[in-house]
Amino acid sequence: MIREKLLAGFFILLFIFSFAGCDYKEDIKKIDLSKIEEIKDFPQEPLRIKIGLIPEQDIRKMASRYEPLAEYLSKKLNLKVILIYLDNYGEVCDKFIYKQLDAAFFGSFSYALTRVKAGIEPIVRPDYQGTSTYRGLIVVKENGNIKNIADMRGKRLALVNQATYAGYLYPLYYFKERGIGKLEAYFSKIIFAESHDKAIFALLRDEADIATPKDLVYQRVIKENPDLEKKLLVLSASEPVPSNALCVSKELDPELKNKLKQVLLNLNNDPEARSVLESLGGATRFIETQDQDYRHLYNIINALGIDLNTYPYYKRPDMGFERAGYVRESK
Repeated sequence: MIREKLLAGFFILLFIFSFAGCDYKEDIKKIDLSKIEEIKDFPQEPLRIKIGLIPEQDIRKMASRYEPLAEYLSKKLNLKVILIYLDNYGEVCDKFIYKQLDAAFFGSFSYALTRVKAGIEPIVRPDYQGTSTYRGLIVVKENGNIKNIADMRGKRLALVNQATYAGYLYPLYYFKERGIGKLEAYFSKIIFAESHDKAIFALLRDEADIATPKDLVYQRVIKENPDLEKKLLVLSASEPVPSNALCVSKELDPELKNKLKQVLLNLNNDPEARSVLESLGGATRFIETQDQDYRHLYNIINALGIDLNTYPYYKRPDMGFERAGYVRESK
């Protein structure tokens, strides 16, 4: 009896699945693979341009400075401008080598390196009431008992990054001119802070005795914290070099490059852009920039015997410097 009931149930299920299978087969569409059908209304990726930002300051401050400009450019160029925040100065060079950026705001030395390795072109840079350059500084504490090069022996030095002018190249030149060829033999400790403001704060937190920031960042830090001016002493300043030039990839469409350049050069003529210039630290305009503006930089490079084609901009294995344990903050 049980066996008969099981058989009956089996045939009922088989009957149900047979009908279900028929319905399913009716829904299947026959596709002729010999024909190619055009896919209509396929969403296209919007036009966009990626602009890199080197870690000159804390990422939150960088965002507040440059995001208004990105929004403005997106509107004027009728495309999406994406800001790419980079971890270190050397990374920007690789991003252009591997064609992962369309443009970037460069420090002078990172520009020179990337120009040789990836063929970038400078187009404009911000001008601050007639000032569009910056200097490298040698900074100590006012009460730190360091007044000259002799007082620095055995002290702790805070550099910024191997691909910076103010935070690396100028200090090398400064000490070489004073008879110090091997920094690791003269200082007790050398760290890489990875940004100019962090080099200053390393000095203030007593993690270093000498810092090597660029003057524009030093001035911003003082402006934000006026009481610090009495605590710090500038021992030396370099010759000026172009500041934060916007450089473009050789792969960028020439028409887009020229349009980007003209929009920036005319920024000061557009009332809508006043807040954009203000967010850039009170810039008054953008000015045209060419490779010949970097003459002093190239003189320093030659004086130090640096070959830009082979320069190890990420690490200097010949110099056993300790890297500072700073962590890049998330946006």
